[in-house]
Amino acid sequence: MKLNNRLIVISVLLLLTFGMRTWANVAPTIPDRKAFKDFPDALGEWKLSSTATLTESIEKILLADDYLLKTYRDPNGKQADLFVAYYRSQRAGESMHSPKNCLPGSGWTPTVNDTVVLQKDSQGKEVRINRYVVENGTDRALALYWYQENGRVIASEYWGKFYLVWDALRTGRRDGAIVRVMVPLHRNESIDGPTEIGLAFARTASSGLPAYLPN
Repeated sequence: MKLNNRLIVISVLLLLTFGMRTWANVAPTIPDRKAFKDFPDALGEWKLSSTATLTESIEKILLADDYLLKTYRDPNGKQADLFVAYYRSQRAGESMHSPKNCLPGSGWTPTVNDTVVLQKDSQGKEVRINRYVVENGTDRALALYWYQENGRVIASEYWGKFYLVWDALRTGRRDGAIVRVMVPLHRNESIDGPTEIGLAFARTASSGLPAYLPN
């Protein structure tokens, strides 16, 4: 490579490096959103049963800018826990805390780890989310979760990171959230019924999330 060409390549790399550092330090413009304190107590037939807060130590690990942790019940007494953590600005290379990491760290052992269909998009394409079944002694729980970024419902952590970089370069936005629905499981109960309960609740809850998670 000729000297002039090398100088051009080095100059371009330096400019890109400077640009990426500048981008990382610029506060992105984010559409207005409602705070989770205003999240409704009624979601269709599901009514609020209780509201909880995280411990200070967990909040320091989570580092979310806003979150909600609520339990809902339907008229038949079925229960679903909704947890959403919102981040105004994520950093490339970092990821939101996945249940795959935090639940095993709390003593839960995973027994099922796959994806299920939440809904179909406007083009008829399946929108899939994660299904995670864990056990802790005689206790069992089913978790459905996904990442939500700029209107996208994303199951894969890797695609979540890709879209984080893509959106940051395209629009400057680096906000996003993780959404988790948990449904209790009896010791020898099939996961099919609780999965349908969780999905029914997740579909109802997700329809109201855009006001709190900007598109």
